[in-house]
Amino acid sequence: MEMWKVGLRGLLVACACVLLSACSAPLSSTQPRDLQHIPQDPQAFVDSQHANQPLIPWIEQQHHAEAQRTRHYQPWHSPGPLSTTQRPFWAIDWINNQPVYDATLQALRPDQRQALSAKTRQHAYPSRHQPAITVHTCSARALPTHAPLFNNPQHPGQGFPFDQLQHAALPANTPVLITHQSSDRAWVFVETAAVYGWVAADAVAEVTKEQIDRIEAFPLVGVVEDNHPVFDSDNQWRFSGRTGMLLPAVQQSSQAATLLIAVADEKHRARLCEATIATEAVASLPVPLTPANLVKVAKPMMGQPYDWGEQFGGRDCSATIRDLFAPFGLWLPRNSSQQAEVGTIISLSELSPKQREQAILQQGIPFLTLIRLPGHIMLYVGEYQDRAVVLHTLWGLKTASLLGEEGRWHVGKTVLTTLQPGMEQDGLWQSIGDLRPRITQMSLPLHPTQSERED
Repeated sequence: MEMWKVGLRGLLVACACVLLSACSAPLSSTQPRDLQHIPQDPQAFVDSQHANQPLIPWIEQQHHAEAQRTRHYQPWHSPGPLSTTQRPFWAIDWINNQPVYDATLQALRPDQRQALSAKTRQHAYPSRHQPAITVHTCSARALPTHAPLFNNPQHPGQGFPFDQLQHAALPANTPVLITHQSSDRAWVFVETAAVYGWVAADAVAEVTKEQIDRIEAFPLVGVVEDNHPVFDSDNQWRFSGRTGMLLPAVQQSSQAATLLIAVADEKHRARLCEATIATEAVASLPVPLTPANLVKVAKPMMGQPYDWGEQFGGRDCSATIRDLFAPFGLWLPRNSSQQAEVGTIISLSELSPKQREQAILQQGIPFLTLIRLPGHIMLYVGEYQDRAVVLHTLWGLKTASLLGEEGRWHVGKTVLTTLQPGMEQDGLWQSIGDLRPRITQMSLPLHPTQSERED
């Protein structure tokens, strides 16, 4: 090939790269237009005439609340490992069968893999059967280590914050069953109906049957707003309340609710004591499931930072949905794909992208319908200018350059959007991922009232 053609081709490629970088650069510093054009207050999607209308019959809501209570205390009454604990040692296969990367972005060495595997004492599981309770918020990990491990951080959607060992956070005073411990006894393996994993041994305290009976004698209240301090009788801070927490209440007054909480002694045994939290931070279960009450719980969540596995006190998509519905007596699994399987499921996978949105608009019930796409869960809240609007905690939008390079347009918070956020930036140089083609189904975790069906 003539030299001038080689030079021209190189010049064209260089120009394309410059144009691509120039066109994609604003995505790192701008937000999708939906966040400016769509009200970010869920109250905007509530019809005042129906704001206080129950979304499900009260008797059904009470049944769900009883089931929630049973699941909450299930670890204390299980004769062995819970049936919901699937593949407790999956992470051993993961670290041994593919490259994984540590916090320095270096591939884990064989000796490090062997040490982590040995620390789990997989061959001896289950080695314990001890009812216990968390005494502070703690991370449930896939391996007994605080150190993060990642899939290849060079790939979009991998690396920080997606620590693959982070299952979820367990709030303070969560009933758990200890079924195993690490070789150094610094970690214990705990199980609940929703979450299992390794937690630091000093994060839990053993409970006796008498303590269990005392705790379960009181009604549960749900925390409905984050960051309210809980003080013991000596006015010592013990932990902060978090939306979605369930706690036994001794009594409630106009100023404060008195709770029964557990603290740990020097031998990791529980000691029960009374503590207080502001009355406005909690509500008797179940809170009547109305659009107005759902909005009251959801509003403080808006704009909260995305937090994979709740490592730093925030939430990811499934944690937001789970915590939002918990005060209403609805128990949901921790995983988004499992959440989408609760209740009545309507498949959308055979429809075109446009038809999927139309089906949501026609059949979805605002504040009661979950929308699923692989790896993500959203709550349908209503429509805005004939478009379906969802509440979700969104890490980012998929992007692809003209040269086929995949990336992410970072959002990183709880937002209200259409099913096509960021499409104003979709064009020749860079495409933005449309959520509609990836939606597989919608589901109603609760049965709506007859009036809602007729509406």
